[in-house]
Amino acid sequence: MKLIRLSAYPHSRCSKGFTLIELMINIVTISILAMALGSLFLKWIQFWQLSSAKGEIQRDARTCISAMNKNLRQADASSVVIDRYPAYNQGSNPPFSRITFTNDNQQYRYYQDGRDFYEVINSTRVLARSLRSVQFTYPQTSEDSIVNISITFEKKTYSAHTKALQLSVAKVRIMN
Repeated sequence: MKLIRLSAYPHSRCSKGFTLIELMINIVTISILAMALGSLFLKWIQFWQLSSAKGEIQRDARTCISAMNKNLRQADASSVVIDRYPAYNQGSNPPFSRITFTNDNQQYRYYQDGRDFYEVINSTRVLARSLRSVQFTYPQTSEDSIVNISITFEKKTYSAHTKALQLSVAKVRIMN
């Protein structure tokens, strides 16, 4: 058997590791990719939050408008009262933020209190929690059978910088 000396073989040209320059280039490349993906991920999260907020606001707007529309159409026109809730605190809510009416001897009330929108029929229930303002008005002073409902919703999204806003307007003709 022949013995081979290790020192007899010269170093091969193929190295078994990476040089410092190759490692630095890889680290910089991976860092750039990570920053780009991080930024892209952050934009996707912001888009998702904004879309989610818009969906919730649209759902709340449909719920509020349809509930008021259904009950107000059948109301007694002479029983409709539009005022501010609460009447004693003039600064907390916009004017004309409450409507009260009767329908088949049942009293109905819709009003804003802070950012919440309430419906009172037999009991009080919250219809929406992201209300910015609601306005009940008569579009014409001579016509008391049409009520204009303007409702604005607001929801904070990412970093409290962007807000999703929705304005819904409905004209309701009182049939009775």
